[in-house]
Amino acid sequence: MIVELSSNRVYRTYLGGSRIDRLMGKSDAKDGHFPEEWVGSTILAFNPGREKLVEGLSRSKTGELLLEIIRRDPVRLLGKEMVGKYGETLSILVKLLDSAERLVIQAHPTAEFASRYFHSQFGKTESWYILEADESACVYLGFKSGITRKQWMDCFEKQDIPRMLSLLHRIPVKPNDCLFVDGGVPHAIGGGCLLLELQEPTDFMVVPERKTPSGNIVPEAKLHGGLGFDRMFDCFIYNGYEYREFLKKYKAEPVEICTGVWSVIDKRLTDKFSLLVCKPASSVTVNLHNRYAIVVIVEGSGEILSGNGRLPLSPGTQLFIGADEGFFVIHKESDVMKVIVCRP
Repeated sequence: MIVELSSNRVYRTYLGGSRIDRLMGKSDAKDGHFPEEWVGSTILAFNPGREKLVEGLSRSKTGELLLEIIRRDPVRLLGKEMVGKYGETLSILVKLLDSAERLVIQAHPTAEFASRYFHSQFGKTESWYILEADESACVYLGFKSGITRKQWMDCFEKQDIPRMLSLLHRIPVKPNDCLFVDGGVPHAIGGGCLLLELQEPTDFMVVPERKTPSGNIVPEAKLHGGLGFDRMFDCFIYNGYEYREFLKKYKAEPVEICTGVWSVIDKRLTDKFSLLVCKPASSVTVNLHNRYAIVVIVEGSGEILSGNGRLPLSPGTQLFIGADEGFFVIHKESDVMKVIVCRP
């Protein structure tokens, strides 16, 4: 089964979103507080004060929740192995994220930390594939060598944001770069980036900045994520690295696995998810290996061919492809085409 997904914008405290609007072909593209498109999601967003608004769950073009579609036949759609390991839910979350300003510094729990304190089988290890970037765009990622918990807590107490940023590696980014972000690693996405984020399916985080760069106050529940201000600092992993050592560990290096298909995130970095970039010369075939996929068309047009027929593709098209398809074929019709395939 192939399910075409509808747009699914999610509220955040930071500003952005105009690049996503343009990708979707909107003529009135603008930045605001909906800078994220949750492409493939079976979880709710954590937005304190907005709990009555059901935010984050993906829907089909007909309006049906993807979660409900999956629950009707989870083994067929997710694959027997995935259901056995994770149940009737996606084990990945795919987003488009557009930062008009720097995001607040944050960290997410490892799976082990999340199991203990959030009673979740998932932490929030993630990865960022850069789609567009301003010339000066950067991310802040990972502690430099020698940083201590006491130093970090002191920065929080004083709200010394310049010092906080100085303790992290500043990494320039450009289109097609990809960075892996382990649970517990502090980070902040800089302004001027449009990226695809592939991650474990949670919205857990701790945030040591009390307000965004544009002055919006971050709710206290968002700061400590429900852990409390003492325990939130247990979420950070204080291992530091020299710059080149850090890039070697966390910057993904694409490998062309067949003509027009690059493996970007795979078991070289993690066993939690994988990311392929497809740039077909005419067409490419993707094997699902008895698992599902979330597919996003980011450039060009064409069609997807499967056992159930043909479906036209254009920039912004978002698809859930069930494990029952076995494989699918992407056929290019424009001069250039770029498709991202995310799999567990």
